[in-house]
Amino acid sequence: MFTSLRARLLVWYSLLLAAIVAAFAALVLFGVWQARVGDIDRDLQRRTDTLVESLEPSEAGTFDLTLPSPETTEAPDYHAVWDDRGHLIDQDDAPDTSVPASEGFAFTIRGREQVSRTPAGAVVLVGRDLSDVRQELWSLAGTMGAIAAGALLLALVGGWWLTGRALAPVEAISQTAQLMSGGDFAARIPLDRVETEVEQLARALNEAFDRLYDSLQRQQRFAADASHELRTPLATLTTEVNWALRRPRTPDEYQASLRSSQRAAARMQRCVEQLLQLARADAPGDPTPAEPCSMDALAAEVACGLEPLARNRDVQLHVEAAPVRVWADPGRLGEALNNLVANAIHYNVDHGQVWIRVRALPDAAEVEVRDTGVGIAADHLPQLFDRFYRVDAARTAGPGGAGLGLAVARAIVERLGGTLSVISTPGEGSAFTMTIPLGTAPATPPPGTQDAVPGAS
Repeated sequence: MFTSLRARLLVWYSLLLAAIVAAFAALVLFGVWQARVGDIDRDLQRRTDTLVESLEPSEAGTFDLTLPSPETTEAPDYHAVWDDRGHLIDQDDAPDTSVPASEGFAFTIRGREQVSRTPAGAVVLVGRDLSDVRQELWSLAGTMGAIAAGALLLALVGGWWLTGRALAPVEAISQTAQLMSGGDFAARIPLDRVETEVEQLARALNEAFDRLYDSLQRQQRFAADASHELRTPLATLTTEVNWALRRPRTPDEYQASLRSSQRAAARMQRCVEQLLQLARADAPGDPTPAEPCSMDALAAEVACGLEPLARNRDVQLHVEAAPVRVWADPGRLGEALNNLVANAIHYNVDHGQVWIRVRALPDAAEVEVRDTGVGIAADHLPQLFDRFYRVDAARTAGPGGAGLGLAVARAIVERLGGTLSVISTPGEGSAFTMTIPLGTAPATPPPGTQDAVPGAS
């Protein structure tokens, strides 16, 4: 019947409030009734005592009753007195009845009565009509009912307003979700005039919406940048093939065209390989194998593999590595370190220097790659690890990669539970620092990994 949450809350609130008010009114009426009955019982007891004291046995074996003047005693509604043989001695507006069988206080059809038996055997009945008491209680019940109805009406109005105010953020959340489902991913839940508990939920949802929006933007930028990055080598391949097929060429011209096509294909291959590395690093279900990885041996092997590139760029490589071993995937860790060192070589100056330093920390291994290159301006550092991000022309004077090397390195390091940071000064060089947790050995190490010395893949 009630499909609205606000209406259902108000109905339950009203029923609970009505039950509480009814219980309170019942307790008040019961308390008043008990108090009035107690007063009546005390009056009946006093009247009974007076009648008992007024009974005197006579010589004829009966009783003489001498009642006090009405001015000195508060008379009850009615009374009756019987002698020990059941003969009625006196009555005052008492009902026509026989001698009561039991003693004490009791409720009867006419009212409240008390029956007492004297030591001489006489029976005294004193009663009080309760019509006025019942009328008083009904009047009090009507007054309390009117007050309760007014209070309940006021509570309903206030409850309707309070529930509307309390559920307003829920309506805002619903509207924001509808806007986002309609394509407005920038819509957010307004946080003004929101209760503290609901504000926490609204803030959490806004943060989730922000992450979703950022993820969508990154995906859009990623797709656009990947398309742009692959479009140039594809255009080069298409141009070279069309040029070669347009008419017969000399062998030297064919070789030149094939070399250009080869460079374009190699560029696409590098871009696709780095995209695959990023996809593997981002995949939540992709397990990362853990095995003992000697960081000093890994640094030496990466330096050895990049030595020809360094000689070609007239850059000197230096390795300063302390022995430290971590539990990680040596292949991916080698990819990350290889990207950092290759960048340091590519963007260095003539006769430059590159240092690879490995230090052992209490619970991690720290690898620093420092160069004497052109450096990076401070305004580029926050976006330096973004995918396809490249700095100005001075920074990209080298071979001009796809802008994925640093993104791949950070994704690999973070997947291993570490961090990757950079400090750079334009004109002096840059320093990239990887911090890799030492990790713990698996419960059952894979066979043959205990003494393995890994290398970069």
